[in-house]
Amino acid sequence: MPGIEPTARVLLKGRPTEAQLADRLAEPVPAGLELYLDADDLKDRDYLDHLAVRLRELRPRPDFVYVVEGPIRSLDGSFFDLSVDSEANRECLRRVAGLAQAIGSEAILIHAITPMRMDAPLGPGLRRAKLEQSLPLVEFYVHLAQERGLVPLLENIPPVARQRESSYMCTPIGMSSSDLVYFATQFPGLGVTVDLSHAGLYLNGLRMDPFDAPPEAAPVVGYLSTFDDDSDMESYLRAVRPYLFEVHVSNARGLLDEGLPYDEGDLNLDALAARLAPDLRYFVTETLEPDPDRGIHMREAQRRLEAVLSRITGGSSDTPSPLGRGSG
Repeated sequence: MPGIEPTARVLLKGRPTEAQLADRLAEPVPAGLELYLDADDLKDRDYLDHLAVRLRELRPRPDFVYVVEGPIRSLDGSFFDLSVDSEANRECLRRVAGLAQAIGSEAILIHAITPMRMDAPLGPGLRRAKLEQSLPLVEFYVHLAQERGLVPLLENIPPVARQRESSYMCTPIGMSSSDLVYFATQFPGLGVTVDLSHAGLYLNGLRMDPFDAPPEAAPVVGYLSTFDDDSDMESYLRAVRPYLFEVHVSNARGLLDEGLPYDEGDLNLDALAARLAPDLRYFVTETLEPDPDRGIHMREAQRRLEAVLSRITGGSSDTPSPLGRGSG
């Protein structure tokens, strides 16, 4: 359709295991994969070398995209914490970036998180301190990625982080769009990944009365009441738009239910996809699957997103888009 700008492409999320790679690369083959690396994947350099060879072999076509996401836990076994500029965290980032470079990845991704127990004494002072304490490791991360030709990305976090382990943790930073903008303005070329499910839970938390929150989450909701953010998705997305590279797509409900199937939550994902498509490079399907080795809900999200993109472009949804404004 003449005059229609190219729009985003759809990637699937997966671990680099044989079962998940076979599932995610089956027909219909997506435009690419965002690979989540667990800490166990990073422990053995020989394994990483083998994995790089395997991922290059599996690339189904030259324009197939890889994005690589860093782990929840660092190499010393602790949760990865942006405010801890440790050698374990730096080496973790080096290994993520090394694999990403070896497979021709376009970008790498880490979480804007400083994980704490749910009973942590949250407050504005702690938030400011954690943002400042995170600057050295973020600076290291940005330079590391850019030296290897990769786009560095930071992802937002929900009010209650499950950490892929059914843990219940909170973070004083990384939920708000203003935190993402803070880091992106400090380091030119640092891009943003918005997880729509995480953002939806955060916005629900902003609107929630602490007395209506689940008891274990009441302190976090009380902390959110100190924020001055607008509690709507449009404002959230407008704030990060100059730095937006990709979005993770799944639905959300309430304060705790993240990663829901496409139509099962508070978010109108069709409308959000149409709104966001001109502003980013990739949609990444990230629904939580009953069986991680079978991306059933991800495939439905892929189908729905490609239908939205097809309507926008008049029939073609597989054209690479220009880099999102200001994202690197």
